[in-house]
Amino acid sequence: MEMKKTGAIILAHGSRNGREVSEILEEISRSVRECLPSHMKLVWAAMQFNHPNLEEAINILVREGVERVVIMPYFLFEGIHVTKDIPDLVNAIKQTYPEVEFVLAKTLGVAEPLIDLVVSRIQEVAPELSPPPVMTPHVPHGIEVQSMAIVEDLLPPLECSKEELEVIKRIVHASGDPQLACLVQFHPNAIFTGMAAIHEGRPIFTDVRMVAVGINRRLAQKFGCSINCALDILKPTEEARSRSTTRAASAIYHLGNSLHGSIVAIGNAPTALHALLDLIDSGAVLPSLVIGMPVGFVQAGESKAELMKRSIPYIAIEGTRGGSAVAIATVNTLLNLAQQVHK
Repeated sequence: MEMKKTGAIILAHGSRNGREVSEILEEISRSVRECLPSHMKLVWAAMQFNHPNLEEAINILVREGVERVVIMPYFLFEGIHVTKDIPDLVNAIKQTYPEVEFVLAKTLGVAEPLIDLVVSRIQEVAPELSPPPVMTPHVPHGIEVQSMAIVEDLLPPLECSKEELEVIKRIVHASGDPQLACLVQFHPNAIFTGMAAIHEGRPIFTDVRMVAVGINRRLAQKFGCSINCALDILKPTEEARSRSTTRAASAIYHLGNSLHGSIVAIGNAPTALHALLDLIDSGAVLPSLVIGMPVGFVQAGESKAELMKRSIPYIAIEGTRGGSAVAIATVNTLLNLAQQVHK
């Protein structure tokens, strides 16, 4: 059954201070978009004073081909706007768009993060009301356990397997950025094929030395998985010049068939990921798993978007974020998961 193309509207009250409200609502919308699928359309609207209003926002989404509109009332309580005004507006708009489905989400209410935010706002202006810091022993294992407990509390509800959740937790832990949790994307077979490749002792290739150095060598050696940095295997400066590309990309081209059946972890160079996709598309190589997490504003998001269009197993982070630390965390989590099954 084909899924309906869905769009969303963050609907706030609005204010006569139009410019400031618009900037705040745009910032809120931008943050929410980062936690939703990249293909989903999301806009903000105001009940009064500001534009777009609800009808204008719906018009924007319908022009984008949206078949279902989720309206999120950015209100604390279910007052007259939520219980009467918004439903009345939606019923009127339905006359224009009878083929579009409209869904009204819950208000913000008394969600725990909001309660925490209220407490922190009070403590900001009255620091003496903050609890004294709890001093804990600086034992590495204890710090890690405490950090992972904090990560679990920060994670939003996620639809994923327990193994995928473990990868996400480690990525958030490595980056210190809970917003990454919503951006991690898994091919349905990624965990299974990654663990299978480790059990078979397949080699692990990285684009840069930093990723290679951070991988748990003891665990990798236990399974017979060699750790190889593309730049260390060859010195492809001349090849890079001839191809007018980066050394990392040239090194991937040089490796060619060596990458077949391997785990390839790219945490730095988008050009290396593009090169790998060229090899895959030409039929020259088919890795067991591609961990695509290059970081940056030039081709990083585009290279990962291209990876996620392929049918090959992948784990990737949408958008510009990523980096060596999260690529390392992903490989090490897979090694740990493989060890747990191996015991």
